[in-house]
This record gives sequence, C-alpha cells and structure tokens, in this order.
Amino acid sequence: MIRINNLHVEYRQGTSVQLALQGVSLDINEGDYIALVGPSGSGKSSLIAAVCGLVFPHEGDIFVDKYRINRISRARRAFVRSRYFSVIFQFSELLGRFTVRENLELSWISSHGFYKRGSFQDRLDYLVSRLDLYPLLDRFPHELSGGQLQKAAIARALIRDLSYILADEPSGDLDPESFLQVKNLFLEEQERGKGILLVTHDMKLAFDAKTIYELRQGKITGLLKGN
Repeated sequence: MIRINNLHVEYRQGTSVQLALQGVSLDINEGDYIALVGPSGSGKSSLIAAVCGLVFPHEGDIFVDKYRINRISRARRAFVRSRYFSVIFQFSELLGRFTVRENLELSWISSHGFYKRGSFQDRLDYLVSRLDLYPLLDRFPHELSGGQLQKAAIARALIRDLSYILADEPSGDLDPESFLQVKNLFLEEQERGKGILLVTHDMKLAFDAKTIYELRQGKITGLLKGN
C-alpha cells in the first residue's frame, strides 16, 4: 500500500516560496485506480515526484509498504522506485542513443536484472500489441512524432510490470486512436491488480478511474467520483 499523509511540498527560489502541495492525504492499494484532476500548477507533477522519492516533502509522510520514503536515504529511495513504481512522466524519458526496443530492454533490466528473458518478451509483446508499437521498435527517439514518443515512453514505464503505476499527464500528445489505446491499457493493468495513480487535467482520461479527486492549488478540494 502507498499511504500519503498530510503531504506538504514547497519550492524556494531566493526569498520566494511556492507552495506546491498543502496537506494532501491519500491511500493507494494494489488494484485501485485513482485520478486527481486539476489545472496546470495545481501540484499534480509535484505529487508524483514526491511519491516516487524524487522530491523531498518539507512536511508529512509517504509510506510504500514498510518504507517511509521521506525518511530513507537517496539510494534506498532509488531501490524502492525500481521495485515498486512504473512512472510515466509528463515528458518523454527515452534515451536518445538507443532504439525504442533498447529503451524498453534497459527499463526492464533496471527492475529485473539481466534475467527473465522470457518474461520480458511476454511483457514486450503485450505492450507493443496494445499500443501498436511494432513499426517503432527499431527507430530512435528523434525519428518519432510527439504522439509516438509518448506511447513509447508509456511502454518504457509499463514494461517494468511493477505493483504501482504513477502517471503524470500521459495523454497530452496522443491522437484519438492512441488516446483510446492508453485508456484501455490502464483498465487492463488495473484488472491485473496494478494500483494506478493518475494525475491529469483531462477528465476524459480520468473518467475510467474508480475514484476521482479534484486537486487545486496543492489541495484536494473535492471528490468527483467514488466513495
């Protein structure tokens, strides 16, 4: 389980302080599909970054199973990230020197090592078929369109096949067909027991989530769907 308790995140630049998150509390279990919907600047990306240990909160706690993310070392946070989270960032995280296939292989290795080749191929075939990536596997990132890059980045995150999916605005550059592919893929992953935390401004993407919250100015301000 992921437990977010009274989370505050702020950014300082000189004497200026920006409050990104102000007292966010949330639990995500395996099999949950939770969306937080809000406009740009509402704290969505900061929440994803804090949960996976890339941003350090100045108040509150984040637990991932037995690990208290904000009280462990940077190396330990990296270990937790590699064992629990498939993170879809807002912007493509593909490595430009490698083909799409090689990017996916490196992402798998980062969580599973050099073993389980059969498992990797099964997962690769599943994602490639769901996202229609076969024509792209041997291309380099600079040869892809924005939408193709986004689908490849989603596959690079999900190839890890870990317990939780953290998705930060994953649909921005997608055409309608690709958008539907991603929506369906998230539902399939939830049915397979993944816990999903989606942050987005797009209510159409969030619609399938079991629970939808509104996030504004760093605070959860309302429940739009669910109990």
